[in-house]
Amino acid sequence: MKIFHITGVASMLLLGSLALAKLSVPSVVLGKVEGALDFCAQADPQSADKYQAKKKEFTQGATDEELAEARDSQEYKDGYQSSTDEMSKQPKDEAKKSCAAALAGK
Repeated sequence: MKIFHITGVASMLLLGSLALAKLSVPSVVLGKVEGALDFCAQADPQSADKYQAKKKEFTQGATDEELAEARDSQEYKDGYQSSTDEMSKQPKDEAKKSCAAALAGK
């Protein structure tokens, strides 16, 4: 199960390469990625800046309007909630390890 969480978080973070010119991912994916990154920033406050940088990297090229529209959608909110709910089920130490592994690209 630990491998699934690490792989899932890493996969979400790696999706950032898809968002180069515009917001080219569905709102639900954006919600899941940002939910995971926000969760990780809280679970690992010492690396919070790195998680915020990942969020900016993920949305690079998208306009503020596109991001606001996506974040206001129910799909985004559902994805965000799903991601944070799943990660919060992990023991705190395991969640922190999953987040660190995702930042390291493992």
